[in-house]
Amino acid sequence: MLPKATRKEPVLFQTSTGLLMGLVCYHHGMETLSFVLEKREFFDLEWPALVAIDAQGWHPIPLMLEHVVMQRTNIIWYTTAIPEPLIKQYRERLPIKPDTPPKPPSPPKGPPKPPKEKIVLFPRSKND
Repeated sequence: MLPKATRKEPVLFQTSTGLLMGLVCYHHGMETLSFVLEKREFFDLEWPALVAIDAQGWHPIPLMLEHVVMQRTNIIWYTTAIPEPLIKQYRERLPIKPDTPPKPPSPPKGPPKPPKEKIVLFPRSKND
């Protein structure tokens, strides 16, 4: 069986509720990002964030959801050409950094203790 080959690329969306960005997940062995965004009815979006625009610029506001499913019909437009300062702020606010591999599990603290043998004494008769 082949290992799961997924890519995650940041995309900025406009929906009827405002600007939203997140990491679009796709299998890069069988799909491209443009195929997922234009042809698939539903696709996975990791770590979605609302995007606010004010006098200081664009600011991502993380929704603190690990995963949502986007429906293509709810998207007005999208772009992968996201301003670098917005990408940097977004990545800084993610609880898990997408560029770093997950940490390996920590080794056990010591050798496991052997289970103690439990001896159960059966009642004896008075003659024994």
